[in-house]
Amino acid sequence: MKLRRIEVENFRGYLKPFAIDFDDFTAIIGKNDIGKSTILSALTIFLEGDGCKIDSGDGCIHGDPSNVRISCDFDNPPESVIIDTSYSTSLTDECLLLENGSIRLTKIYDCTKSTIKPQAFIDAEHHPVFGGNSLLPLTISDLKKEAQKLNIELETGEATAKAKIRKAIIERSTPGSFEKTNIRIPAGKNGANEIWEQLLNYLPHCALFISDRSSTDKDDEAQSPLKIAVQNALDEIQPQLDEIAEFIENKVQNVANRTLEKLNEMNSNLASELSTSLREKPKWKDIFKYTLQSDSGIPLDKRGSGVRRMVLLNFFRAEAERKASEGSSRPILYAIEEPETSQHPEHQKLLIKALLELSENNDQVVITSHAPGLIGEVPAECVRFIDENSGEKKIRSLETEEHISLFQSLAEKMGLLPDNQIKVIICVEGVNDVRFLKHVSRILKGSGEDVPDLSTDHRFALLPLNGSNLIDFVNLNLLKHFNRPEYHIYDRDDLNTYSYQSEDVNNRNDCSKAVVTKKRYMESYIHPEAIKRTCGFEIEIDDETDYTARFATLFGQKKSRAKAHLADIVAASMSKEEILERDNQREIITWLTEIKELAAL
Repeated sequence: MKLRRIEVENFRGYLKPFAIDFDDFTAIIGKNDIGKSTILSALTIFLEGDGCKIDSGDGCIHGDPSNVRISCDFDNPPESVIIDTSYSTSLTDECLLLENGSIRLTKIYDCTKSTIKPQAFIDAEHHPVFGGNSLLPLTISDLKKEAQKLNIELETGEATAKAKIRKAIIERSTPGSFEKTNIRIPAGKNGANEIWEQLLNYLPHCALFISDRSSTDKDDEAQSPLKIAVQNALDEIQPQLDEIAEFIENKVQNVANRTLEKLNEMNSNLASELSTSLREKPKWKDIFKYTLQSDSGIPLDKRGSGVRRMVLLNFFRAEAERKASEGSSRPILYAIEEPETSQHPEHQKLLIKALLELSENNDQVVITSHAPGLIGEVPAECVRFIDENSGEKKIRSLETEEHISLFQSLAEKMGLLPDNQIKVIICVEGVNDVRFLKHVSRILKGSGEDVPDLSTDHRFALLPLNGSNLIDFVNLNLLKHFNRPEYHIYDRDDLNTYSYQSEDVNNRNDCSKAVVTKKRYMESYIHPEAIKRTCGFEIEIDDETDYTARFATLFGQKKSRAKAHLADIVAASMSKEEILERDNQREIITWLTEIKELAAL
């Protein structure tokens, strides 16, 4: 299950209910002290991750600190759950899912107490309620009484499982016996507790990384990657660990039974009062402690802050590669506060790239930031902008408002400004086209062709029109006021999809121009020898066929990652001769020449 929404109330600076939706990658941005870190803390507290625990100071001082609420929506809940020891039921049959198929879990904390333990609830929509209450927390005896009160006769076998009795009551009740309403069901009793315990096995692991700490090798910032590795390893051998725990419990119980037998001979009254119980389940993860140390013996906490954060960066990169090659049923939610801290701008870009890759492999990433340079690298649709007006906080995103208004606000309030050096806006279909053009222009420029190197020349902004980064959208919308010409390059597909857009651009009176590739798409300009050289296998490429699905199969990755590899690794390895052999009509050089001429106008 993945987190799709969180709502907090009476938590720190959030008095009124405040909700944020989540993607696989989500960037929460806003000014300092607007409440970004509070959201990361809330999700970490809810998921009981390392790095943040609830305490008496977390209650809102302007609200009710005894009623601190954190509610989370999760998608893809399990289709069935086992209750009543072995009986299988579904969350749908129990009427526990929201209309969109997700499930909402709530924890309420009393922050006026010295020891704070949450009350757990399942928030259900259109749930059948009898006399104002759900049937889910009732015991089997109470359910039978309820059935008898409603004159419902239980058939053979139905009275042995709570889920069967609930189903019989709901299906056979006379009209008006119950109503369907939104209800908060306590998760600590009977069927509700059994379902809650099942759901805990599907919730994501949470790893919180905080920016303002000293970052020694014993701190969570350094330890969390290693703790996660330990937890993942333990998850893989959980059945064996359960067997070990059961073996030990049986041995202890045998000793206890023999002891009580002997005690019974001396004092039967005392023996009858005693029994064996396990005080606490074993915490296997606490057994394994690791540290980080350089080959020269210099402790990590004696290194610079940038180096310490770089350890974190490379953990993410390693995780991205590992998760790409092996599946994991339970996702990890990485909550990272201000990942730009102590990092060079180029390292910031590498970090965002690694985090985006990580989020594509069953995990989730949530970051906070107020740094314009980092924010600009984030996909626009993943941005959640916390804004405040007259003391009221609200979430702004591409889902909530017209995009030009959003980008103008970001430019004004976050300093995310368009680049005034830009002379030409180059519009392509996707980010892989951007990568391809940057590489081939660099190769051609370096081989003596009189064309611009789009990877380094700041006069040109390459903007992918589908799935662009935030800075691209800002440039595209705000640079229009500066009358920059645009050069559009569209793929020629079988449906001639972009003919109208191309015609529209070419009919403008601002020197803008659009071209359509003569080959099927950008990947058609890649030389097969470059694929063989970098990937180790041969594949046929022509001007008409979509070979990327076949390439993805041979490459052993899903199509999106395979296409990214073609654009970013294979294209970068081509020689000028290979480029021109595939592009014997010199289309690419023509595009680059025309782009250069537009910049001179």
